[in-house]
Amino acid sequence: MLRGDVDWNYPERAFGSGLEAPVLRALWRAGTHLTGAQVHRVTGTGTDRGVRYALARLVEHGIVTATPVGGSVLYDLNHEHLTYPAVDAAFRALDPWNQLATRLQALIRSSFGPGSSDDVTVAVFGSVARGEAELGSDLDLLVVVPDVDERAHAFTDQLDRHGRDWTGQLVQVYLTTPALLATAREADDPIVASFLDDAKRLVGPDIKAHLTGPRR
Repeated sequence: MLRGDVDWNYPERAFGSGLEAPVLRALWRAGTHLTGAQVHRVTGTGTDRGVRYALARLVEHGIVTATPVGGSVLYDLNHEHLTYPAVDAAFRALDPWNQLATRLQALIRSSFGPGSSDDVTVAVFGSVARGEAELGSDLDLLVVVPDVDERAHAFTDQLDRHGRDWTGQLVQVYLTTPALLATAREADDPIVASFLDDAKRLVGPDIKAHLTGPRR
């Protein structure tokens, strides 16, 4: 089965590979009219010319309005357009980070039992956490459990399988415990610095609680 990857920086690209979706989301997030230059800046991707072409195509479809004001053109979402409710609902639901956290919590409960989300931490690190991931990048997950036992290994196996279905990415899991993290910190393991620099907690206790404070 062929799969594509989640674009964590521009998840709206799931709606299409062109600039129309990022431009539409930029206008939706702004909530007010913007000039073409402002749309380009808020969109954060593509060239100024490409963004203006995308705006022109969206104006043709009627979902975006263009109002000349002096020497400028102001662009805004057309809230009266018949497709606006669908656009609004789609962007409100477009939160892959929250979706991933919710699914992880359910997977933790099914693997470790009720209340286990207070004992298990899952954090993203690496290129995805830093906002530098490209299509084809792995999804690096740090998993901190009380003990590396059969349940922990079964959980990481499920993460590998489900994570690929959820994101389209190859999932790399770093499985550890608070005690092992403390040992790595004492040994000045470079991976600890990586976790401190860019680990982004998804569920469970904050990973930095295991990596800071007095040494043993």
